[in-house]
Amino acid sequence: MMLIFLPPLIFESAFSTDYHTFKKQLGKILLMAIPIILAATFLTALVMYYVLGYSELGLSWSACVMFGAIISATDPVAVVAILKTLGVSKSLGTIIEGESLFNDGTAMVIFAVAVSAVEGE
Repeated sequence: MMLIFLPPLIFESAFSTDYHTFKKQLGKILLMAIPIILAATFLTALVMYYVLGYSELGLSWSACVMFGAIISATDPVAVVAILKTLGVSKSLGTIIEGESLFNDGTAMVIFAVAVSAVEGE
């Protein structure tokens, strides 16, 4: 599911983003996107593995991380659409769109690594 729906969303987001505004806001975007998605993914995996007791059911840590990567990816399409209709500054919309783009990309990388770990590679 992640490999079917996420690539078109990432492409559409990257294609419609203004490059110059994105380049100016790249530091803010990276600061918000990558550490937050990593934290959300691993906190979800921690809760699944230890608090909910999935380790006792035989689910591996890698499988919990894989689920965390799927759940943690956000897509603020509605927020960006509302911002455009309200006429909010272009840089704020670009920050939100770019943060979503990097969130999705980071989640996809984490998911691919977790799949490899589950398969034993």
